[in-house]
Amino acid sequence: MELCSREVLVIREAKRTSAGPLQGAIQPRNHVHNGSTLEGALPKVGRNSACSCLSGKKFKHCCQGKIDWERLRRDRADPQPYMSARGRNLQFAAAIIDALQLDPAAQMSLTRYKQSFSADAVRKIYEAIMSIWPPETDIQNVLERSRDEVSGLYVGDYQIDYLSRAVVRHSIYANKILLVEPFQHPYILSPKFNPIENPHQYRAQTLKDVNFYFAMMPWVQAGIVEFIRTPADFDRHLNIAALKRAQLVAKDATIQAAIRESTQDLHQRHYDRQGPQLAVLSAPDSYLRRIFNKVRKRNDEVSEDDFISYIHSLRERDLDFLEPLQAADGGQLHNFFAGGLMETASSAAQMTGSYLFTDLKAKWAQIERDRGTNAETEVWSPFAKAVQNTKLHYLNNLSAQDALRLRAEGRLENLRAFMTKMWAKAQGDQPFSERAAIDLANELAAAVGEAEAEWAHLKTELVKRASQAAVASIAAFGPAIATGSALWHAAATAVGSIGVALWSKYKRRQYDVKFPAAFFMDLKDSA
Repeated sequence: MELCSREVLVIREAKRTSAGPLQGAIQPRNHVHNGSTLEGALPKVGRNSACSCLSGKKFKHCCQGKIDWERLRRDRADPQPYMSARGRNLQFAAAIIDALQLDPAAQMSLTRYKQSFSADAVRKIYEAIMSIWPPETDIQNVLERSRDEVSGLYVGDYQIDYLSRAVVRHSIYANKILLVEPFQHPYILSPKFNPIENPHQYRAQTLKDVNFYFAMMPWVQAGIVEFIRTPADFDRHLNIAALKRAQLVAKDATIQAAIRESTQDLHQRHYDRQGPQLAVLSAPDSYLRRIFNKVRKRNDEVSEDDFISYIHSLRERDLDFLEPLQAADGGQLHNFFAGGLMETASSAAQMTGSYLFTDLKAKWAQIERDRGTNAETEVWSPFAKAVQNTKLHYLNNLSAQDALRLRAEGRLENLRAFMTKMWAKAQGDQPFSERAAIDLANELAAAVGEAEAEWAHLKTELVKRASQAAVASIAAFGPAIATGSALWHAAATAVGSIGVALWSKYKRRQYDVKFPAAFFMDLKDSA
């Protein structure tokens, strides 16, 4: 079975990017100081060149006047402390590829891909985390450099379907979406649960985390998403203190009720997939045979071997399933990730100037409870909750291409201004309420209706223009026949068509500026 094209393309792109300005910086830290590596890693950059920190910005808009990359190259200094969060994301993607010994240029069977997740490969992946995000990282500096005009830090369900929906919805008004790294930092883990010292127990979870990471890499490449780490990853005492505070917060009656609702919601979301995966696919064949023979009926046409073959086919096709449990391997650790503790996420949000948003009721309750501690959260989080809960089906049609198109056409700020204007009408006295989301949906629907009415008028006008152009072409055709020059007819027709095209483009540009809701109208048309 072949890896699907998405996985192959993402892996290839991650590898290609890693061979850019800092090729070699993903190697173990004692190799970074190699002269030839550093010379290749830090080429001379101009003001309009891509910055060497791999932020995706031009040098003049990023490190100029802050970091002397020329001096770093001259002194053969370690560039790692100066890397942006996005740069570290790209380094890590390339380190994963190296650890798994993947060839992005070649198709690989899914079976072979899963087999690459050996204990040694897992250890190398987590060693790369220690190299790319070393314990001495100035995390506050890295996070402050991730600031953008409007950015949101997502602390919800990280299962790829739910996270993707959240990212695309909020990318239509936020400049950047920040995600907390799903890979645990080895620095804060005890030896018994440390993936560097005991990597075998992390093989299954690492497969899931790598698949998730590669699925999000196109967003990272586009500069819309960045994976960050929180200060607690670099301070064991801070991590323990955050755990204790989270336990105290969980005793609040309102938070407890929200936690119960979230638990039920998550069970409904994931039981159909993860339940069978853990209970059936992970079970040894010997156990499955016993169970099958207990429940089968005498006249059942499905044999024991047929049943086992079917389970094997499910295992092979499941991208996130590694292998069944074996008595000798000591078991596998599995975790559910939702952006980590609110305490640590809140501190990261403060440093990045981001608002917090989620898709889990328990975390919305905590965000609402603590919104006064973060100015961005107080302003943007109620709006983000309304956008998250707005029941407009065509918002589910959003894609990464839509987010990129908004930015390429320079329409992001205009759409954000429009949506916040609608929100000002809808939020009322209780902006975190479900009613606010309903009112926002109604405001957006009304605005889309106005845009559709104007578009119908514009199309009518376009038809008139096209008809006039056709008449002009026919009028030009008479002299052409009289002079015997058919070229005049072709020229007249071309002039008419170009005129209509230019007029249409100009009118559409005016229309998009005046009616930002047309963006949603396009989504309705694609439904």
